[in-house]
Amino acid sequence: MKQPTTPSGWGKLIKASLTPELLRPQYRREGRHKLYGHCYVASEALFYLVGGYDGDYMPCVVRHEGSTHWFLRNKNTGRRIDLTKAQFESPVPYSLAKGCGFLTRKPSKRTQVVLARIEAKLNK
Repeated sequence: MKQPTTPSGWGKLIKASLTPELLRPQYRREGRHKLYGHCYVASEALFYLVGGYDGDYMPCVVRHEGSTHWFLRNKNTGRRIDLTKAQFESPVPYSLAKGCGFLTRKPSKRTQVVLARIEAKLNK
């Protein structure tokens, strides 16, 4: 498989790599959207795939529909990339979001699983 060159290309691989066992226990509920609870891992994976701390994107967080929601914003253009916005019933209030860092300096264990799955797909 050819390596993606755009954030949206990486996004497709990331979303295909998200599975229920990657969810934290509080997000494991039957009947929820398949992307529900995956925003942190999806955003963190994309962050590292598009350059990490040296890249153009920064992690952002906002409270929405009773939970914390993560996405990326381009530092130069303000363009937002929200791989899991489809999980919500109402528009995300991006204007209320704060730029921040992730909870770990390196990819989290769950994000490492996603990155390994993507690497395996690319090496097929």
